[in-house]
Amino acid sequence: MPSPALESVTSNFAPNRQVLFSNHPFSVRIKQDGTKIPVFAWQAIRVRKNGNWIDMEVLDFDSSNESFQYTLVSSSQNNMRLTIRLTVHENLLLAELQAADSSIEAIAIDFAAQPDEHYLGFGERFNRIDQRGQEIDLYVINGASGGLTYKPIPFFMSSAGYAVRLLTSYRTKVRLACYDDPTVVSIRTEANQLSFQLWTGEPFADLLTRYTQLLGKPLYQPAAWIFGPWKSRDWTVETQTTVEEDLRLPRQLNLPGSVKLIDAAWEAQLNDFEFNQNFPDPEGMVAEARKLGYRIVIWVAPWIVKSDANQEIYDFCAEQGFLIKNSAGRTYVHRLGNSPGFMGSCLDFTNPATVEWWQTHIEKLVKMGFDGFKTDFGEQVPEDAVFYDGRTGLEMHNLYPQIYNQITYEAMQRHTHGILLARSAWDGSQPYCTLFAGDQSSDFGPATGFPSVIKAAQNAGLSGFPFYASDIGGYFGTPTEKVFARWIAFGAFLPIMQLHGLGCREPWKYSSQILDLYRNFARIHTDLFPYIYTHALVASNTGVPLVRAMAFAFPHEPDIWQIDNELQYSFGSDLLVSPVYSGHSDVWRVNLPAGIWRDYWDGTPYQGGRTIQVKADIDYLPVFARVGTIIPLLDPSADTLLPVMDEPEIKVAGNDLRLQIYPGADGSFPLYDGTVFSWQDSSSTLQIASQPVNRQISIRMMDSALQFRHVMDEQGIHLPTENTNLNGDPGHIRFQTMKGQTYQVVFK
Repeated sequence: MPSPALESVTSNFAPNRQVLFSNHPFSVRIKQDGTKIPVFAWQAIRVRKNGNWIDMEVLDFDSSNESFQYTLVSSSQNNMRLTIRLTVHENLLLAELQAADSSIEAIAIDFAAQPDEHYLGFGERFNRIDQRGQEIDLYVINGASGGLTYKPIPFFMSSAGYAVRLLTSYRTKVRLACYDDPTVVSIRTEANQLSFQLWTGEPFADLLTRYTQLLGKPLYQPAAWIFGPWKSRDWTVETQTTVEEDLRLPRQLNLPGSVKLIDAAWEAQLNDFEFNQNFPDPEGMVAEARKLGYRIVIWVAPWIVKSDANQEIYDFCAEQGFLIKNSAGRTYVHRLGNSPGFMGSCLDFTNPATVEWWQTHIEKLVKMGFDGFKTDFGEQVPEDAVFYDGRTGLEMHNLYPQIYNQITYEAMQRHTHGILLARSAWDGSQPYCTLFAGDQSSDFGPATGFPSVIKAAQNAGLSGFPFYASDIGGYFGTPTEKVFARWIAFGAFLPIMQLHGLGCREPWKYSSQILDLYRNFARIHTDLFPYIYTHALVASNTGVPLVRAMAFAFPHEPDIWQIDNELQYSFGSDLLVSPVYSGHSDVWRVNLPAGIWRDYWDGTPYQGGRTIQVKADIDYLPVFARVGTIIPLLDPSADTLLPVMDEPEIKVAGNDLRLQIYPGADGSFPLYDGTVFSWQDSSSTLQIASQPVNRQISIRMMDSALQFRHVMDEQGIHLPTENTNLNGDPGHIRFQTMKGQTYQVVFK
């Protein structure tokens, strides 16, 4: 075999980093000045034909400016060729691999894995945060345990300082330093072509932000009201009567809430978009929700059921060509869900007529007053299906949920700033939807229950989905009071707090202890709105999520990759949350990063860099704030984040704030509206600046050793104060501030 004359070429990749292209043997390496070990090393390429893997070697290499091209062949089969085109520009490597032989079944690329290298990403995953040692199947599936997931994302980040986005929708397997091959990351895609992007950066926030920028569209921009508590219920018993109970009774019981979700079975026929007899007055239902300070989100799914009860709408969609086809050109009837007898066909969203029909119905619901959609399912496309545009299920299976959510979102957004709460997703779904965790068991089971969703929420955030919800209490079955209690507390420290599942999820149908506990944590979640919404806007702009894995938030901490760290997380930049995910634990171990931390609830200080034990009563969630933290809260506590009509007893969120200050270091909090709160620890002084509105501010100092001294404005005039917040709680100082003025609040 002839060999290329040029042995290697070096090109600038990023400041202090170069990319080296070599021929004998093949390699592409990124090196950083002053280090011996490459940041990244691509070291092998193989193809699969007739079930056998074949090594490829360099035949030719060309370079010009920022473009490079390899031609590779098999040493045993000279007619088997693979071309690699590489483009380098501004810290981004684009690799495009194409085999000339259409009988090539798959392509494999191997990267080097260092002994201490770890990996984050790959979408919502329920088993691990650190993916080292895992075999990842990038395949959308109706599953929520082990390696199964509704939302695999072909993107990962390495602790070595690089990230990879695979530009394919074909099924792909990624083996990450597995026990039988610990020095290799192997990526194997089921196609004769593969493209990927690679970039470098400081682990991990820089890498994640670059990924979200490469998506080409901004991430989903949330409406503020989605961060109030959500109430759904068992869809098998939902009627307009139960909807109205979920709207009215929480107001009577002083349970905060801003969103009512109506799940499946509201239609006369599934996806005919017409309300059945259980919902006799949907317009009146929407009006009642608005009156009481709610928005309604409603369920949809991207298929048509073939059954006696749905025959009319099925026949219509089949006749119109709205459904996917089999290889014979007939409507493809296949399984749609968990039940083996649940049969029908997926809608073909590559057909413009299907999209027009679907979007017309989505817009009709929005015009009726519905402000969002639970876009359920999306995992059911058979691999041998044929779509209107000629693509098959091999290419469309993973891509389908992205298209489904995009066309639904675009129709919705024409008339309202709403929300999609999606079950399935793929690369490119991030601009269109928030996520829910799918269907968990209602228990503490590590593989399918409460602990699994703690990990899933973090992994979703590591993959460009910062807004996440789980079904409080799990989905399958009615939870015990202990499971329900622990899940409620966890739900309060997710971006979206949602009650849902098969079986009872009505807190008022449990014991008075559970009702009180839910009221308390729903209030806590709502109170945290200024903190959550501030981080939400940051997340939309940068991709940095609210729920942050410990390794993401504290990448340089010793022992950060210990498995115990995977079941606690940073909530925003300042809070550490350690959910109690066991049913037999009254004392809980928490791993605190270095520094000094304070108990969120009472300010008790703890030295970090070690594991502490705290008493974990059923109504207690271990949450800690690092010293220097300022937490903004609503004042007074609100029942809803939305306006109400002729309901003066319902408390609506306003501009007034409570601040909890955790002294011990300097700190600041830039609020979503431009206000900046700054704590100077040496002088025990809080500065308030750049406020765009007049507001009352109440302050709770989370260290009893510091006593309030005075508040003064820009002219040095001391302001009058009260000794309670707007809830009437003692232990606060409260004062009036004016738009644009700067204030100093002094303690001693």
